[in-house]
Formats: sequence, structure tokens, C-alpha cells
Amino acid sequence: MSTSSLVILAIFTALTAVGALGFLRWREQKRLERARKAVIHSDQMGELNLIGESLQAWVSPAILHFIALDIQQHGNELSLLQAPENKRCNKALENALIWLNATPKPPAKLPTQVKQAQEIRNLIQRLQDIIRSGHQQQRLSTDQARQFLHETRLLNVKIAVTVFDAKATAAASINNPSQAVQFLKKAEAALNQLTDPPDDLKAMLEAIQQRISEQQELRQPAAGATRLEEGAEWLSAEDDSWKKKHF
Repeated sequence: MSTSSLVILAIFTALTAVGALGFLRWREQKRLERARKAVIHSDQMGELNLIGESLQAWVSPAILHFIALDIQQHGNELSLLQAPENKRCNKALENALIWLNATPKPPAKLPTQVKQAQEIRNLIQRLQDIIRSGHQQQRLSTDQARQFLHETRLLNVKIAVTVFDAKATAAASINNPSQAVQFLKKAEAALNQLTDPPDDLKAMLEAIQQRISEQQELRQPAAGATRLEEGAEWLSAEDDSWKKKHF
């Protein structure tokens, strides 16, 4: 074999090796990209399932239906990626089928403790982000998105009012009308943020205003604040931080 033939053969071999290496790298990049997308879809299914399970006692069947369709969409993407099945995604798909057939039910009691209320509030906030994203991606009409966001905002207000009401009731039970009034006024302020509240919240606002009047009548006039009242004001200031996060 001539020298030129050997050179050509060597060049061909080198090019073949480079090409094979490039193909292997491209295939590995595609595999990693599919794996990354599968993780994203799986995580989003898990998050949607958590939101649905946590809020199903208070949100409408229409919102549960929206969550269910989102879960199924991510499940379809996983199937196209040929991702292996996992229990979390299977559970989400099972719940999605249930929520697609959900019917209206009486709402459950709202949490009265700040920690639990804050956890639910965080989930509501995330749901609102998903609703906005659904509208941007044209998976929700403007009317649907507006309706869902209005519903979740009302739920947020109801949670805040429930927490403040519980604190006011606790204060009244230990004969501390000053503190009770402070918490009731926080509840009143939360309700007053709504421009056109539904009838049940209007009734709630009237009841709270009535309680404010009753507790104010129980106040003992004094030249200066008592230690108990000072402590109540301090606790009220601490609760303001939660209220600011809430709205």
C-alpha cells in the first residue's frame, strides 16, 4: 500500500472516530435533555397533586378540573419521553380522574392557626401563579382565569378573617376586650379590601362589626394603658407581620 493510501486511510479513520464520538455525545445530550424534561414534568405533577389534595376541601370543582387537566397534560408529556413510571405521578393521575368528576360539596372548616393558615396561603399563591400561566399559554380563557383568581383571592381573605376571628374569640374568653377588638378590626380590614364581596362575606363583615361594638362596650376606661393592654398591642404588632405576608 502506498504512502498516500495510508495517509488517506488514516485521515478517514480519524474522521470516522471524530464522527462517532460526536454522535455519542449528541445522543448523550439528548438523553440528558429527556431526563431533565421528565424530572420537570414529574415535579410539576407532584406539585399540582399536592395543591389539589390540600385545597380540594375549599376550592370549586372547576378549579379541581383545571388542576386535573394540567396533571394529565404533564402525564402525556412523560409518556412521550418514555419516562419510567413512579408512584408519585401515578397517584397524581389517579387523583386527576377523581377531580375531573368532582361535584360541589359544602366547604370544610378553615384553619384557625397561623402556621397552618400560612401553609395553605402559600399553596393558594402557587395555584394563582399556575392559573396565570395557564391563561398565558391559552389553556384558560380570560373569563375562566379571572373567575379562578377571584375565587382564590376570596379564599385567601376568608383564611385571614378566620385566623383573626379565632384570636379575637380567644382574647374575649380571657376577658381581654381590647385585644379582641384589635383582632376583630384586622378581620374587618381584610374584608374591607374586597370591592364587591359576596353575600356570605357581607354577612361576616356585619357580624364582625357588631362584635367590635360589643367588645368596645366592655372596655374599662382608664387614664393609661394597663400592662395587659400593652402586651396585647405588642402581640398585635407581631401578628401584623403575618398579615402583611398574607396580602
